Amino acid sequence: MRIGLIGIGKIANYQMQAITHTLGIKLTDAHDLDPVKSEELPGSVQFFNDFDQMLKKSTADAFLVSTPTGTHFEVAMKIIEADRVAIVEKPLCTNQEQMDALMTAARTRKLPLYTVFHPSYGREVDWWREQRDAQNFDLGELIGFESCFADPYYIDGKLTLGAIGKAGAWIDSGISSLSVLSRLIDVGTMSVYDGRMTIVPSINCAQLQGLALLSFKSADKLGYGMIDTNWTLGKNYKTTRLRYQSGIVELDHAKEYGRLYLHGQEGLTFNLATDKPRLVNHYCGVFANLTEMHSKGEDNKELSEALHRLLFDALKR
Repeated sequence: MRIGLIGIGKIANYQMQAITHTLGIKLTDAHDLDPVKSEELPGSVQFFNDFDQMLKKSTADAFLVSTPTGTHFEVAMKIIEADRVAIVEKPLCTNQEQMDALMTAARTRKLPLYTVFHPSYGREVDWWREQRDAQNFDLGELIGFESCFADPYYIDGKLTLGAIGKAGAWIDSGISSLSVLSRLIDVGTMSVYDGRMTIVPSINCAQLQGLALLSFKSADKLGYGMIDTNWTLGKNYKTTRLRYQSGIVELDHAKEYGRLYLHGQEGLTFNLATDKPRLVNHYCGVFANLTEMHSKGEDNKELSEALHRLLFDALKR
């Protein structure tokens, strides 16, 4: 599978590293508004100064949108309208109307549309899926969860450089948490029943903190969970706790750890990190999944729709 990269920033560097570690995928072309960024590309990659010319001349099978969040909709729509395949970094867009428009455009043209939910491919998430599916621990049914995704993007009353290009704590990090949960819970049974967003009028940021309360079904019973996204804690903290009848599983997404607490027993810690950076591990999982789906003519439209509906529903509460 040949990939054209749109946007050469911090995340793109992790994506390029992951591509070199993944069989069946190759970076062929790239575009950025800043031509100096071309110096960060491997010598085999062709750089296009003009996005329209890239869409016309590139031999890529699909185009990976790795631009600031607020531009995802515009760039993805331009790719689709050129009858090319878009792969869009999460979130796909910033509101329900944009999502509906992208899905309609892709389906009308019978084009795949793939959203990159890289946090859901954390090694700690894969680890717990494997343990759960193999029934290696008897924890009973899942009854609840708490998920917190925090970044140090608001310090001393000001937004930090890390906030540049982001759409807000809830939009950018809420979708991360939801994507992780989608690999552990049937997202089709999830619904939002409350949402609380913290907005400071004097700060140019859609949400400094966002919280959603959700319900889900587990063994025909209702379970409840909370997602908290926060830019004001001053630290990188990303953890999901799954509460089962007989214990707790803690997935540390920042440190790539898994922790298991069975009632009445000492906790167990599993270090899942490798010699690769955490985000490279994420994207290796993304691209392995992407190449498999591409070979089958599939995409993740349905999952993307379900997750973004929950994301946007919390904003309305």
